[in-house]
Amino acid sequence: MSIESSGSWEPKNGNCNDAEAETATQKTIHLLKEEYCKRLKGKVAELGESELTYDGAVMSYQKKKCAFVKTEKNYLLVRNLELKIGVELITASEEIKKNVTADISQNDALVLALKAVVKTAKEAKAKFGELREAAGKLDGCRKDSCSAVQMKILGCSEGDDCNDNNKQEDSARRPDPCRNVCQILDDLITIPDGLSQDIDIIFNSAAEIVGIQSFSNIKSLEKFQQDFAANAKAFDDLILAQMTSGGVSLKKAQEDFVLATKTVTQSGYALYNKRNEVGTLDETKDYLCHHECKCISGCGCDGEKGEDDNRLKKCKCDICDICKEVTEVYSCENPSDNSSCD
Repeated sequence: MSIESSGSWEPKNGNCNDAEAETATQKTIHLLKEEYCKRLKGKVAELGESELTYDGAVMSYQKKKCAFVKTEKNYLLVRNLELKIGVELITASEEIKKNVTADISQNDALVLALKAVVKTAKEAKAKFGELREAAGKLDGCRKDSCSAVQMKILGCSEGDDCNDNNKQEDSARRPDPCRNVCQILDDLITIPDGLSQDIDIIFNSAAEIVGIQSFSNIKSLEKFQQDFAANAKAFDDLILAQMTSGGVSLKKAQEDFVLATKTVTQSGYALYNKRNEVGTLDETKDYLCHHECKCISGCGCDGEKGEDDNRLKKCKCDICDICKEVTEVYSCENPSDNSSCD
């Protein structure tokens, strides 16, 4: 039964129409009516209380629901931030640490290699200097007049009395290992100068690379990586703390929301039951206050002429049935014969 307001029932006194009871039956019925009216007033008050309780429970339910939804949304934001940014940030920090460690290790190895190259180039430069000096001495010795005969014998110089036949004879007499001696002497004199120039370039380049490497200061990345790792951990710890706190708040909000759901459900059923109770009492009150006697309806009891000459026959039979039932309940004797009602 749908009940809009407890004000639907405003019971009057037991007389219903303010008429004074005259007979004992009327007094009994009025007392019965009065009892229902009192109960109805109490139930109406309880119904109003249930309506207020239900309205309050609905308001609390809506607030708890809103708080739960917002708390859950905030928790999900923090949780997703941890899953998307926090985990990735910590993992990236670990990978950066590995890369920086590898770079520093490679840089140290490069430094050692460059220093070794510079040292070797420096030593080679000194040796090539000595070789160039030896080449100069060899060139001077070859051009010395004291070596003219030897050079002539080797075919590296020509005399005034030499002709083509003598050259051919000298070449024929020259042993095989000495056939390219002049070219070899030329190489020993000219090549050291080129080697000295090359080693100068190698030495200077190695020294410049060492300088560039020192200026780059790769080890400064280690401090950067440590600061980055510390800041990343601090940020992730903050997110984890917020997520833990948010989880506690979410659990509390969920518990409150569950309790509010139970309360509004229980108050809804309580309101439904109160409305049924009030409706039942109201119908009973209306029945007692506005009862129509169907027993003698149409039989002339209200001054109308009935269809049957014995206009109270049906009412008599109903009363006899009641008496029979009462006798069977409260007496061990056989009820009186009511054949006249058949």
